[in-house]
Amino acid sequence: MDDGTRTFLTCENVKLELLPKPTFEKRRSEVEFYNEHFNLATIEPFSAALGEAALELGAKWGLAAGDSLNLASAIRQGADEFITTELPRKPMFRVKELKIISLHSR
Repeated sequence: MDDGTRTFLTCENVKLELLPKPTFEKRRSEVEFYNEHFNLATIEPFSAALGEAALELGAKWGLAAGDSLNLASAIRQGADEFITTELPRKPMFRVKELKIISLHSR
């Protein structure tokens, strides 16, 4: 994440996936880490257009809602890569519209 050559893109859904539990459990260092990343990233807000793109992508590749939103947002923002902690056998790796990299395969 210290790579100054990268532009980080994300969406509101990622914030919703990552922040509530550590915030509730008062894990301040984890919340600070996530917020530091979000402050450096371009964040696509929830919108009807994002929802429609996610629905279409999810139906095309058999994705769960969260993965559909995250991947559709990455595609809409023109991402070159999508980096995830998901295992490479997950349905999201069927998506051909962008390169998906699992941190488990590094």
